[in-house]
Amino acid sequence: MATQAPLLPSTFKSIQWTVAGTPSETLSLNESTPLPPVTGSNILVKVHAAALNPVDWKLMRGGVPLLVMPKVRVLGMDVAGTVVAIGPKARKRLQVVDEVMAMLSFSQSGALTEYTIVEESIVVKKPQRWSFEQAAALPLVATTVWESLVVRGKLKKGDKVLINGASGGTGTVGVQVAKALGAYVVGVCSTVNMQLVKDIGADEVVDYKTTNVTEKYQNRDFDIVFDTVGDAAEIWAHNATLIKPTGNLVRIAGDADSFDSPIKLLRIGADIASKKAYSLLTSGPGYHLFTAFPNGEILAKVIKTLDEDGKVNPIIDSVNEFTLPAVLAAIEKSQSARAKGKIVFKIA
Repeated sequence: MATQAPLLPSTFKSIQWTVAGTPSETLSLNESTPLPPVTGSNILVKVHAAALNPVDWKLMRGGVPLLVMPKVRVLGMDVAGTVVAIGPKARKRLQVVDEVMAMLSFSQSGALTEYTIVEESIVVKKPQRWSFEQAAALPLVATTVWESLVVRGKLKKGDKVLINGASGGTGTVGVQVAKALGAYVVGVCSTVNMQLVKDIGADEVVDYKTTNVTEKYQNRDFDIVFDTVGDAAEIWAHNATLIKPTGNLVRIAGDADSFDSPIKLLRIGADIASKKAYSLLTSGPGYHLFTAFPNGEILAKVIKTLDEDGKVNPIIDSVNEFTLPAVLAAIEKSQSARAKGKIVFKIA
């Protein structure tokens, strides 16, 4: 039998979608979502804050078969809140009322909801000094950054790292993690965001509006190039002069239409395979394009890295209301690629 707090509601509010399409066509507010049973090793979290990521609205385009996702998909993959129920097979490392954060999986309930079911293994405790809004800004990007820089990029102390899109939700965490691990960081952003990127620790900041990065750096300067915005085609075309032969290009953003259809996803897969084969045959830089999945151990490592000296904080673009109009407006801002840090929602 699950352990739970008393007086839980029978229904609650969720922002959800059931068919592929544009956000304005498919998203709806369900004010009578039934409270799910808490089974197995799952826990039930009362959501206090959630965050938006580009993958949230890209998934709605229909490129990923809906068969691999729940029939009713609740929007959002970043969540922070309070544990209110614990499944009977959970390891009991968490207690009711613990404050937690997590990156959610495609197969479980989403984040833009008042309550969400989460597998216990992917949940970590929230640092006390962070607000729920700050905590919600971190899980997906933190997991992605660690896999990009440490697992695939093989980051080590003294490496020189270029972060393309350094002022965005992923880029701001990337700059801070790379600096915390001892790297020399060059951040690429627009003119208006240069001071922000300097303030979070970048050693150099390049304004892409006035400077061509591939022309500025032509001496195999970088151990890792981390592309968070989708400019990898131009970067890879100059990999021989931009990246060390032992280095890596790691990208997390596919082309703008990547999620439009299953066929386009297959084409991207073939393109990745060809570039990986090329890098092996020419003994050149590694090429990586991937999607991160929930990993509680990795998230805990990033939190420890960022929280060690008590100075690093998640960067938040805005905190928004939990309403359908506010969610639609936030998606428009995310699609514009002009957010400075993460777009967050205060739920309760």
